[in-house]
Amino acid sequence: MLEKVKKTITNRKLIRPGEHVLVAVSGGADSMALLYALYWLKKELSLRLTIAHLDHGIRADTAEDLKVVRYAAEDLGLPLIYERADAPKLARRERKNLEEAARIVRQGFLTRAAEEAGAQKIALGHTRTDLAETVLMHLLRGAGPGGLKGLTYSSPPYVRPLLACSREETRAFCRKHAIPFHDDPTNQDTRYLRNAIRLELLPQLSRYNPRAEEALARAGELWAEAEEALDWATRRVLEEIKDGDRIDLGRLRALPRAVQALALRRALIAALGGARGLERVHVEDILKLVAKGNPGEVALPRGFLAQVEQDKLLIGRKEDGRSPFEPVELPLPGEVELPEAGFRLRAELIPRPESIVPPLRFVAYLDPRKVALPFTVRPRRPGDKIQPLGLSGHKKVKDLLMEARIPRRERDSWPLVCDQKGVAWVVGVRIAEGYKVEPDAKEVVRLEAERL
Repeated sequence: MLEKVKKTITNRKLIRPGEHVLVAVSGGADSMALLYALYWLKKELSLRLTIAHLDHGIRADTAEDLKVVRYAAEDLGLPLIYERADAPKLARRERKNLEEAARIVRQGFLTRAAEEAGAQKIALGHTRTDLAETVLMHLLRGAGPGGLKGLTYSSPPYVRPLLACSREETRAFCRKHAIPFHDDPTNQDTRYLRNAIRLELLPQLSRYNPRAEEALARAGELWAEAEEALDWATRRVLEEIKDGDRIDLGRLRALPRAVQALALRRALIAALGGARGLERVHVEDILKLVAKGNPGEVALPRGFLAQVEQDKLLIGRKEDGRSPFEPVELPLPGEVELPEAGFRLRAELIPRPESIVPPLRFVAYLDPRKVALPFTVRPRRPGDKIQPLGLSGHKKVKDLLMEARIPRRERDSWPLVCDQKGVAWVVGVRIAEGYKVEPDAKEVVRLEAERL
């Protein structure tokens, strides 16, 4: 297994020599096998490692998980970042299922832990078995190519060095090298779809093909290649049919219907800030509207609307332009929710990360010594200007939003994070030069915006 992991990392260029890797370790066999494999390849591949362990607050016996992970950290002499969350509380508050809530708290924790450690990559213990299960799970839900691709070897900053290995291999690896691990008892609960697929459906499929797991994983990889090609082609199609923030219906209708559907789905995901809540029926309803050519509209998730106006298709909020919201204070640390703008913003003071280039578009770092608190979040005002980071002159915020292709209807209520001196961050677009993090900064203000 160790040689297979090494080949996966080197052949697929998952981790570059000298990179710092945060290893997500639950205490189960897969993540423990991943941790020890990376440690034993550490010198050969010039890696730096930090362990991250999250207690989701779901089970009562999680002390056993932490015990196993702490043992590994002491055994290998590696730093450990540990945090306890309350996924059930988040699920109740946000009205999400427990699995989704757990995913959200896990992603947030790993992002913070990577920043704290200064890690460039986050290694996850997903195996070929997980990939096969994911393909089946998405197939049962009627997913398209994007869902059937399942898990991928790399989705920056995440990497999956075990994706060529089966779960049987990771357990055998742990037994061979006397690596302790703790099985999560909830993995036997077939009320969860993934568990039912693992314990009931996959064994049944193996009766017809003893290598069913391998075949499903291979299908997932092929779908991933197909999805990459479709994504490349769709981006170019959209460039041809878009006119600013509108889609030219004449050019759209000239495309094959399947290509129309792909282009519309990508445009919808871009406008909504993600695929959450977006279903095939939304695309189908828009296609029907486009084919008729008459003025009309289709309701979309999270208060968005697709509108046909003359020969153009516009995707935006239901309102005729988002209603500007009242300025609101953003505590440090703390968060505010702006339903009118469709954003939630957070601010926190964290140790300076190794890289001050934000990992995501909706994350910004400011030098705390240059900030004049309190922060205020407000919409754009006539005449607002900033000196964008890296530029010598000033620009109108209105022009920055236009250049960033923020839809016209959203520009008047696009959130700006300001302090007592002026605009510090045009959310998702640019911070002001006057707030850049200096080389001697020990801490940074981390701002994050999340679409509602």
